[in-house]
Parts: sequence; C-alpha cells; structure tokens
Amino acid sequence: MAARGSRRQCCRYFDLSLLQSRRPTKRPPPSAVCEVVLPREIHSLILGHLEELHKDFDEPSCPTCLARDLSSYSKVCMEWHAATIPHLYGRIYIAGPDSPELQKRMKMRNGCRAWLLRKTLLVRPNFAAMVKQLKLPEYEDLTAKESKENNKLVASIVQLCPHLERLEGHYPEYRVGVKDSLQTALLSRDFLKEHVWTIQPEGPMQLAQSESFANAHIRWTGLETLVLQGGAGNKAGSMSHLTFADLFERLPSLKKLLVARFHDYEFDDNTLMAIPDQIEYLRLEELPGVTDAGVSEYVDRPSVRRRIRSLSLIELELLSTLLISKIFSHLMHLEKFTLVQTSSPQLPPQSSADKTKPTFASTSLKLLHWDHPLFPALKAIRAPSDHHGIIQAVCKPLEHIVLPFDWVQAGLLREQKQREDRYFYPETRYSRSLPQARMNAQERIEAARESTFMRIVVTEGAAKKEGLSVDLKAFMGDWKSKVKYELLPDLWGSESAVLTVACLLDARVSTEWRPGDGVEMCSGRWNATSFASGRGVKWRRHTKRTPGMRDMELAMLF
Repeated sequence: MAARGSRRQCCRYFDLSLLQSRRPTKRPPPSAVCEVVLPREIHSLILGHLEELHKDFDEPSCPTCLARDLSSYSKVCMEWHAATIPHLYGRIYIAGPDSPELQKRMKMRNGCRAWLLRKTLLVRPNFAAMVKQLKLPEYEDLTAKESKENNKLVASIVQLCPHLERLEGHYPEYRVGVKDSLQTALLSRDFLKEHVWTIQPEGPMQLAQSESFANAHIRWTGLETLVLQGGAGNKAGSMSHLTFADLFERLPSLKKLLVARFHDYEFDDNTLMAIPDQIEYLRLEELPGVTDAGVSEYVDRPSVRRRIRSLSLIELELLSTLLISKIFSHLMHLEKFTLVQTSSPQLPPQSSADKTKPTFASTSLKLLHWDHPLFPALKAIRAPSDHHGIIQAVCKPLEHIVLPFDWVQAGLLREQKQREDRYFYPETRYSRSLPQARMNAQERIEAARESTFMRIVVTEGAAKKEGLSVDLKAFMGDWKSKVKYELLPDLWGSESAVLTVACLLDARVSTEWRPGDGVEMCSGRWNATSFASGRGVKWRRHTKRTPGMRDMELAMLF
C-alpha cells in the first residue's frame, strides 16, 4: 500500500509542476489493460503528431497545454502510460508564471512548479533518468537571497538528471575563484551536449586556476556545442592562450564553437590555430587579436579545408578581399558564410598581377550573408546593406517582401535614433535594420511595376483588335536567377539579421511570440472550439502564459 501511495503521490507532483494547480485524475490502475497492443513506434508517431499540432504557427498553444494532453494520453491504460512517460519527461519545459493559487498554497513567490518537479524526481529516479532537455523559467526582480535559493534549486534538479543534455534559461557567469552550485552540477553531467560560458573579467588567471578551469571539463567528452564569450567590464581579461588550448584538448567531440569578445592578449592568431581539428561550425566575433594573416593560416590547415561547413566572421575588420577569395576556394564543404563588419575589405592594388586578383567562387556554398552572388549552388542571399538594390536586381523576383509590422518598427527605430542624437541623425536608408531594408526593397519592387516590361497585342491579319492588348508590368530582379533575395532574421522577431548570443539567451525571446505582438495569451483553451463547443465539455484552464514552443538550440548561432 505504501508503494501504491507513493506512486499516486508522485504522479500528482508531476501534474502540479508542469500542468496546473488543480488536482488531476488518478493514473490508470494496473488492471487497465488495452485489448489491442500498439507498437511503441505507433505511439511515437501519435505523440509526435500531437506535439506538432501544439506547435502549429497559426494556432499555437503553450507547454502547459502540451503537458496536459500528454498526461491525459498516459492515463488511458498502463501500456499507453509506459509509452508516454519518456515523451513527457524527455523534454521538460516549464514556462510562464506560476498560478496565484499554487503560490498561495505553497507560500512561495517563485519556483513552485520547479520545486514540485524536484520532489517528483527525488522519489522517481527512473523518471529523472529520462530527462534530456530541461527548460526552467528565469525569474526577474529577485532579491539576492531569492536568486541564491533559486540557483540552488536549479542545481539540485540538474544533479537529479544523470542523462541531461541541455539546460535552457539559466546561464551562470564564471568568476575566477568563485564557486557556483549550478556550474558544479553542470560540470558533473557526463552527457551534456551544449554549454555557454560567460567569463567575467576578474584579472588574469593564475597557472593553478587555469589548470583547474580546464580540468573541470574532463567529463564533457560528449559536448558538441560550446559558446565562450567575455563579460562586460573594464578589468583585465581572465583567459589566456594556454587556458583556451588546454580547454580545447579536453573536448574531443566538439563540433560547433563560438568565441566572442576577448582581448587581443587573450585570444589571438596563435589561439586560433589551437582550435580542434574536428570543428565543423565556427563563429569568431569581436576578437581584435585575430588578423588576416591568422585567418589565412587557419584556412590553410588540411583538416579545416575538409571539415568546415559554416564560418561566421563578425566584426573582425578583415582588410583583404584576397582572404575572402581564399576562404571560398579552400573550404571544400563550406555551406554557410557570414561576414559582418563596418569596414569593407580592400581590393589589391591595380599594379598587382592578374593572378593576385580575387575570384569569388564556391561550388558548395548554399547560404551567404554578404554581397556577391557568384556561386552556382547558392540558394539564398541576405544582404541588409544592399542600399541601392544592386544585389536584389540579380536575384529571383519577389512579389512581396515587407512584413506587416515593418512600418511600425522602422518608425520606432527612427524615433530612437533621433533621441540618441538630436544633432546628427543618419539617414535610415543606410542602416542595417532589417525592417528598414525590407521597406526599401519593397519600394524598389513597387517602383519597377510602374514601367511596362512587355505589351501583348492581338491582331487579325494586319488589323489590330481593339481592347485586346495586355501590358505586363516590369519586376525587380532577374527571372533566370535561382537565388532567393532574403531579408529574414535568424531569430523570428529580431531586427538584426545575425543572431547574437545575448538575444538567444534572453528569456523574453525564447518563444515565437511576445506579449504585444498581436497574439492572444494561452489560458488552456487551445483547440477548445474544435470538438468541445456546445457539448457540455468542461475545458481545463490555467494561468495565462505566452504561446509558442520554439527549440532555442545553440546551433542557431552557426
């Protein structure tokens, strides 16, 4: 009886942590056996389709509604229960605020559902072993004491999940000599697939501290994605070439690497050469120590030529177009290339021999964030700085490119610029804002339609038929081109084309929609009108939460 009581109790805890505060129905009794036994593959297809319905762009729900329906599916019989639990616990997504009723009953201001989840995982370690992805809300306006307690709560949940691969919503900063419970918990997870390090500048590490930091990653043999970025502050940087090199040696499975905002004495050309050979996706951002010569030497490495599929160079201020040409010609499997910087790479002097002139050609490139569409496999190009439509004119014609809210966003951006500098306001036509770029592209499309591309006249013999002539309007672009002119951001709703680390980690943009975007908040009545209207079915409500369940993987940065 004690065992059955604990099972019933932990099932209640799960529903409270992920669904809502009201008491749910009991789990199916052991005698509830289905007459027809379905293979696990059929259950996986059904549950996968259910998740896709909840993530539908036109009628989205929230993670609470999805967990509610998965819980209902598991209560049909014991067979369905066994098939659903891995889906229910494999990816735990707790989003939005806790309900006031639950906060009042538990006498907690934040973290009610996370605390109940921890209690469930404590009594059911088999459920905890299924957790691979964990999303916990990051609360705002916490006191120092509440923030410390919330950090310990998250760390205790991480410690209970031995097969955890990804943690979203909590990215602790690394400070030299300061121990953090969440960092310690994450460093102990053997199956972690991705992580973000924000290294706060606290002065250079001592040799023992550098070795300790590198050795702490020895259990991350399966880590595939790593983000290393320097923190804000005027103090000297904490990292060094030796620290980076030792860290890279302890990550044998690393494939995607982002390094950003480190001083020239922390990360330079020599450190660039210490990057592991197995890297396939590389992004370098705001690294003054990296020069044209260092990038050129890195591209010459045989392993780099064979493996690199995506290369992003953000604000490195490269000076030579010969280097860009070398990147295209040497990287045999390059599929995506991003170049963002203020200055333009310079052409070689006119007195140079013809053999030194750059040739921009790649047989493998599919996506380019730059401005030169001379690539046979290119499918799309994104050029926010195409101010005069030179690139748009050689791409596939588009009927419409502007989005409904572009005019509003561009107006807000213009007002913000005016407030920042009332004496000098640069023309918005030459900005990098995507809403402004789409508006400019739409204006060029509309202007091209004012002229006539072709007139069709129907004649009978030498006589012209009156009223039987049609004018075909002109268009912007080249109808023979196979390249799509694209001005959409990496992250939906962003004004910047290239996704930044700060934007990805911001909890307010962790879903497809935000309050104020014209999308109604979800209150538990998702799809209620489809089959419950007028039939006396009582629909279960929950606290209003933002709809949308977008997977915010670090791979989006590459």
